[in-house]
Amino acid sequence: MNVHFIDTSVLVNILDVPYMNADREKVLDEYERLRESGIDTLILPLATIIETGNHIAHLRDGNVRREKGKHMADMLKDMAEGNAPWEYYEEEINRDDLLYFAEKFPDMAMAETGLGDLSIIAAYNKYKESVPAIGYIRIWSIDYHLQSYSEEMITEQRRKR
Repeated sequence: MNVHFIDTSVLVNILDVPYMNADREKVLDEYERLRESGIDTLILPLATIIETGNHIAHLRDGNVRREKGKHMADMLKDMAEGNAPWEYYEEEINRDDLLYFAEKFPDMAMAETGLGDLSIIAAYNKYKESVPAIGYIRIWSIDYHLQSYSEEMITEQRRKR
């Protein structure tokens, strides 16, 4: 199983949010490949949902804002009902995570990494520690600072004699 945490920079391209969709063709090609592979799991983190919703809510054109808002609402409904190509990681944020954010955020802010990205990184780390049988895991992002979160999770198997 390969796991891909979807960052806002990818979701805005999938949803074709104006002024944020410069990589749409590249993202859609990869998105279709991942959907059809049969071995890839797409995770939509809470921060990605909130940040994308905020971007849509701030679109100047009210007609486009309504259209994209409806598209996102349908996407969320499909995800909640298990009919979307991605899933929500329900174990994402708890009290311990809030304490982790409080500890890490001042340094992350100095590195220009916001709380949304920090929460995606935390969910990525939590998922890889708690879910067995991951072959590959990454944060799928256009943003360079999140692309380094990618690793093979191959475990060494020993043969019995």
